[in-house]
Amino acid sequence: MGETKPKIVIIGGGISGIALGDHLAKNGFKDYVILEASNRTGGRIYTVNLDAEGHKAEMGANWIHGIERNPIFKIADDNNLLELRHGNKGLRNKTSFKMENGDEVTEKIVNQVNLNYGQLIMQAEDFYQSGMPTMEENDSVGAFLEREYEDTLERYTNGDRHIRELLFDQRKRLECCISGCDTLSEVSLSEFGSYEELPGVHYTIPPGFTAVLEILKSSIPKENILLNHPVKCIRWNRQFPEPEKNVYECCVECENGEKFYANHVICTVSLGVLKAACDRMFSPPLPKMKLDAIDAVGFGIVDKVIVQFDEPVTEPELFRVELVWDNDLIEMNDLRHTWYRKIYSFEVVHDNVLVGWLSGKEALYMESLTEEQIGQDIVEALKKFLNKKDIPQPRKVIRTRWGNNPFTRGSYSFLKVGAQAVDIDVLSEPLMGSESDKPQVCFAGEATHPTHYSTTHGALLTGLREGKRLTDLYK
Repeated sequence: MGETKPKIVIIGGGISGIALGDHLAKNGFKDYVILEASNRTGGRIYTVNLDAEGHKAEMGANWIHGIERNPIFKIADDNNLLELRHGNKGLRNKTSFKMENGDEVTEKIVNQVNLNYGQLIMQAEDFYQSGMPTMEENDSVGAFLEREYEDTLERYTNGDRHIRELLFDQRKRLECCISGCDTLSEVSLSEFGSYEELPGVHYTIPPGFTAVLEILKSSIPKENILLNHPVKCIRWNRQFPEPEKNVYECCVECENGEKFYANHVICTVSLGVLKAACDRMFSPPLPKMKLDAIDAVGFGIVDKVIVQFDEPVTEPELFRVELVWDNDLIEMNDLRHTWYRKIYSFEVVHDNVLVGWLSGKEALYMESLTEEQIGQDIVEALKKFLNKKDIPQPRKVIRTRWGNNPFTRGSYSFLKVGAQAVDIDVLSEPLMGSESDKPQVCFAGEATHPTHYSTTHGALLTGLREGKRLTDLYK
């Protein structure tokens, strides 16, 4: 090793910051600290115990998306943590598309709509991948899907057309949760294909996603992770008053008044936190190009609602019920009576446990409700779709609150209308300082990965990227 090893401060104890700390530890760097604002590590990875039988609930990251070149898959596979997403379901292998009156949509119609929808999504991705101009300036994925699907719908009339409209809307609600948006009208059509899906099947982690985090943490000395240390200000370019500290380039000041001096700071906070605090979090202020990129990239809210009953409420073979809502049936068009209509499906994760996903303003509204209110609304919805009148109130309701969490302020990033893929590159660029050719403040986290934004593997890879940037400097 050439130069003396530096002093390093990592802001954020999510998987990006933890992967970075693991990389530093394995490369002989000891003088670093991870400052985590909350009372736990993991960030948007958060596994909780559901009951005394050992069942887990994932409040955040849920699946390993693909296996090729996926570092999270490798960690989980090497440590025997994996289960196929649809594996080990036993009798539960049926997916049913249900109307609000409990009628099941025929498989033929479902397959037709799924084929149309899948083809249109591939066409939407192709604008970026082929460098084709979109038909309209600042075009959105939502507008494109509506325009193109209208041509298909013209072949049908009355009920045949209506059911296909409803199924297509249901697919779009799913895509809103995948993309992390409120509506697909927010998502840039020209940049949609910049996201890269890794090949291979999806896996779950029965011991909990947190198990991957714990494996990465095992190389990091416990004293190097400081919980309950929200950061107030990152002073860089030696913009701090203590002259005796000028051997350092940066000073990180926490809300509790503690100061940490460093040669390098790696900021792994969520894009939601950057959006809320970037104007006061850095001194000197961030360059305009960086601020513009923070503003341009979208950051949405995706939440889950988990309901546990005393007994199973679905038929033994049902694995997932896809909810085909009909907005023509809305009686009171306010969020108190419509929020749950953004849930696109319920998945039976254990015999008596159902999980639903929703995004956007409906998710944010759900965060304001009590568990009792949520349970009542979910039961009323299930009575319709399952065509059962005797569903009891759930034993337990767990919901996430990523929108109101002050240390995330949302769930994950997407390229919104007006943004460009290059904005993510700008987000990831380090701040160099005026007197040094070494990076002073680096940036990591899912929103800084050019092709795997919104994912845990993207977040982990950016932590490794910044770790390698630093270790290469001091070889």
